[in-house]
Amino acid sequence: MKVFKMFKIVTLMAIVSMLAACAGEPVEVPPTHVGKIMGKDGFREGIIPNSKFRLDWCWWYCDSLFIMSVADQTYTETMDLFMPQDRLVMSFDLRLTLTPKPGEYDSLFGRVNPAGNTINVFDIYQTYAAPIIRSEAREILSAYTIAEVASSREAVNNELTSKLTQTIESKTPFTVRFTGIADITYPEVITNAQIAAAQRREEIQQEEAQLEISKVALERELQEERLKRAIAIEKAQAEADVNLILADSVTPAYVTYKQLEALQSIAVSENTKFLPVEMLSTMAGQVMIGNSERK
Repeated sequence: MKVFKMFKIVTLMAIVSMLAACAGEPVEVPPTHVGKIMGKDGFREGIIPNSKFRLDWCWWYCDSLFIMSVADQTYTETMDLFMPQDRLVMSFDLRLTLTPKPGEYDSLFGRVNPAGNTINVFDIYQTYAAPIIRSEAREILSAYTIAEVASSREAVNNELTSKLTQTIESKTPFTVRFTGIADITYPEVITNAQIAAAQRREEIQQEEAQLEISKVALERELQEERLKRAIAIEKAQAEADVNLILADSVTPAYVTYKQLEALQSIAVSENTKFLPVEMLSTMAGQVMIGNSERK
């Protein structure tokens, strides 16, 4: 009886230990990830969001948890594009921020080969999105000239974003957060032409500035000449007015008076004291006669 009881206890303990050993392992679906359980017959129905839980206990075939990131991911496509209208090659980066569509989670777990227990989103991008994005970007940008891309980059980028978004949303398992071109490298001949054009614009601006300076200097000189001419005319007019006044004021009597005054000065001068009196009298008489004739 005691032996049977002891056997029963040992058997119970063995069963409990076995059940404990077969209890499902603890697993976690990290933040920004989703999970799916793989059983012996394949993936089970349903997507598991961020959470922690235990897998079902098992005896021979145990379940496994597979996870996939659904966070926004940034991808860069470095491209060399032959521009048909220029017959030159333009290099640029196409940058995209994408995230898997919720409605595609189930399908992606079943179509993409996992690395360990993780579905690599970059593999999804390379398989289903990259070829379409490269092809679409080439088709859109090759319709422009390099000069148009350089001068209207924002408009070109807006068109690229609009068309790429529509294509990615309709043909790939991704939703678009952002697309845009960056780090454009133009052909050397285009860059040199732009530099030369900038230099010509700078030279023209300098010439225009110099012309304005010369124009101001010439206008100042012209104003100075006009002022000098006005002053000369004013002086000439003043002299003419003075001469006119003098001409009106010089009467025959005034002339006779001045002549006699001069003769008086001669008469009393030390230099002319030896002149004969008769000569002085003759000169005075001529003055008086001349005055009478003028009257």
